[in-house]
Amino acid sequence: MSTIVGMTRRSYGQFCGLAHALDVVGERWTLLIVRELGSGPKRYGELADALAGIGTSLLATRMRQLETDGVIQRRLDLDQPGSAVVYELSDAGRELAEAMIPLAMWGARHQMSHADPCAEAFRAEWLLAFLAADLRGGIPEGLASVYEFHVDDSTACLQIRDGRVSVRPGPCATPADVTVRATARAIAAVVGQKDRLEDAVAEGRIEVTGDPAAIATLIGAVEKRLA
Repeated sequence: MSTIVGMTRRSYGQFCGLAHALDVVGERWTLLIVRELGSGPKRYGELADALAGIGTSLLATRMRQLETDGVIQRRLDLDQPGSAVVYELSDAGRELAEAMIPLAMWGARHQMSHADPCAEAFRAEWLLAFLAADLRGGIPEGLASVYEFHVDDSTACLQIRDGRVSVRPGPCATPADVTVRATARAIAAVVGQKDRLEDAVAEGRIEVTGDPAAIATLIGAVEKRLA
């Protein structure tokens, strides 16, 4: 059993890596918190907004448990007014976020054929979090590019600079080098390997405009993940 602040968490009690991993991440909402932090540090309020339906009490419980388990950590963000506290993934948390990508791709391929993007919540940064994980560690030296994604009514920005990749919701603060426009359904078809990105772009289902070199980097990262 694992105990935190008066709460007892059930354990599978098995000497197995998968069982111990599920002891940590098997609770409802836990992996989605990791997904949110996979795109970069966030304040508590930003997490609550992105995870509508979780409830503030349950979110606080999950955050405390993840911090105790060494998956997330908190720090002061001196760039925020009043030095706001932000939460970010630890090294172990970033490793977990990377391990989640194949699971997300499996879900896109096999569990979303009847999903309705008009009836379910969608944020463009959810897509970019997984793309950013692919780009980290393989960024060409000296690359500095800003990508703005417009997916249905949601907008998010992916920025590459000084070997770092960051994702933020909303329009980019500076002019984008590449702009991507698509519907959530068109993106899901590519991620679920029911459509090829090259075909989707050529036939207008996904519109990509901007700097050719930055576009090539983006397409290369997507093709690498879907290969």
